[in-house]
Amino acid sequence: MDENSDLSVKIDNPQKHLETLETYITFRITTKVARIEYSENEYVVRRRYNDFIWLRQKLTECHPFCIVPPLPGKHSLIGQLDRYSKDFILLRMKALNVFVSRIVNHPILSCNEHFKTFLTAKQPDFNLHRRQRTNSENKIRTLSHSNSTHSALKNRHLEFDKTKSYLTVLSEKLSSIEKISSRINKERIDFIVELNSYHPIFTTWATSEPELAALLQNIGCAVERNTAAQNMLVQSYPTVIGNPIRDFLTYIDVVQDTIKKREAYQCAYENSLEELNKRHSEKDKLIASSHNPSQAAGFSLWKQPSCDEKLEKLGVYIPQLLKKVEANQDSLECANESLRSDIEHWQLEKQQCLKKILLDFVNKQIEYYQATVNAWEHVTSEIAPQNNVAVSK
Repeated sequence: MDENSDLSVKIDNPQKHLETLETYITFRITTKVARIEYSENEYVVRRRYNDFIWLRQKLTECHPFCIVPPLPGKHSLIGQLDRYSKDFILLRMKALNVFVSRIVNHPILSCNEHFKTFLTAKQPDFNLHRRQRTNSENKIRTLSHSNSTHSALKNRHLEFDKTKSYLTVLSEKLSSIEKISSRINKERIDFIVELNSYHPIFTTWATSEPELAALLQNIGCAVERNTAAQNMLVQSYPTVIGNPIRDFLTYIDVVQDTIKKREAYQCAYENSLEELNKRHSEKDKLIASSHNPSQAAGFSLWKQPSCDEKLEKLGVYIPQLLKKVEANQDSLECANESLRSDIEHWQLEKQQCLKKILLDFVNKQIEYYQATVNAWEHVTSEIAPQNNVAVSK
């Protein structure tokens, strides 16, 4: 465990389980902890992918305005037959480690009780805990229905609107990088096919040109080494650029969804405030009408009682509505503070994540071009002594 951390989680040792109705993979989760709320210093449990899905749902329910990290996507229909392959399992395990490490480094999510249970509970206890339902589920579902109304907000929040615009631009930039990189990678694959046909020409030619044999063989070897370097660059694409960028794009989507939740709270506050203002206006008009004899004339036998009944109902309804407005305002202010703090935390994580992606990309390019330069320089270093011998003769 890191000296500066009181919680460390590692996911490894995937195992395949064959049961009558299903086949699935579990991962070992080793937790080392130095927190008072944990009774032991180390825990070892096994969890499957669906357990991680449950964990993320619980974190989202408990902390609707925290940016809960995304999970790696489920296998596609096309890739379903290959989901038990070693490469797929190792790729998923790596992504799950990223998911959990983000939770561990989060000041709020790492203290969640469901997360603690996920890390520490034995399988029977964990299964029992999973079956329990909380009241927060209905609340989250109810609020989610109003997410579509955020575009009708009467007062835009400049700070969060600025963040939304930034996220949109960032997403577009990363998407463009990923698409162009993917296209270049496909072109490199085609290039490798051509290179594989290219270097045998020089080695074959060398057999019929004794005077040029050494040079031709060295060029053939250089092309072959270039092909190997190109192939390594192509194979590194998914882990260096493709998957990391797609993962981070999903992370951006999570931030945008969290901002939409906040807008749902703002919409609820604005609607309740608008309703309160309407009821106040209605009450003022009724009071003015009841004190205006000219308007009341000719209708006193039936109009006045109706007016009094409305005033009486509004006298009960307006205080209730006022409490609702105040409650919605409090909820909105809490949402603003929570989301503002979490976006600041996410921005720091974003800097580290994107810096790592870009530097990994740069280092792979350096390795590739260094390998190609070395291959061609080897040709000249081999030919130079031969040229000197030829000149001396």
